[in-house]
Amino acid sequence: MDTVLAHGQFILGPEVEVLEKRLAAFSGAGHAIAVSSGRDALMIALMAMGVKSGDAVFVPAFTFAATAGAVVSVGARPVFVDVDPVTFNMDPADLDRAIAETRAAGVLTPRVVMPVDLYGLPADYPAINAIAARHGVAVLADSAQSFGGAIGGARVGALAPITATSFYPTKPLGCYGDGGAVIAESEELAEAVRMIRSHGRSGTGDEAVVLGLTGRLDTIQAAILLVKLD
Repeated sequence: MDTVLAHGQFILGPEVEVLEKRLAAFSGAGHAIAVSSGRDALMIALMAMGVKSGDAVFVPAFTFAATAGAVVSVGARPVFVDVDPVTFNMDPADLDRAIAETRAAGVLTPRVVMPVDLYGLPADYPAINAIAARHGVAVLADSAQSFGGAIGGARVGALAPITATSFYPTKPLGCYGDGGAVIAESEELAEAVRMIRSHGRSGTGDEAVVLGLTGRLDTIQAAILLVKLD
């Protein structure tokens, strides 16, 4: 923190970029983009994926309000999926049913499955990814509670094509305030997230090329997270 106070780059300072590289390497994913909170990570990821009004996003019926709230914030509709009574995570069989029924109804377009990892336990991503692929639906992992977890040697961040996580103080990796990250394999998605988190700007100029918001992680929080990662 003393280093940050000395150089004075409190927004997107050098510690943020270092943290992003560390998060990507730790997760085994191509890119990590630090953002202002776990909820903002979900919303920014959905925006980067082009989710909009008329789209259906499948979320577990047992989750924190931020999951469905992020979906509504981009104009889409959350469709609730039952959870497994043992793990409390999304039930793949009920997900399959929900996607099929939503498509058959013809009111909403199935676009994204958003599993939520509860109590440190990742959802059943092998099954969920297979179901989503069969239906032509994307997967966005809400891994606010499971950073550092793994399935079969693959860590959270590499279990789905795009992942949102939180650094709220009570999370597995917590900072001293609000914080989060979007972790993605796709360079195109990662670049879209970078623009959206900073008013839709590309690079360091003031020209906004997409609709964005203020969703950056403070440099001081990045410095704290780097110490914790060590």
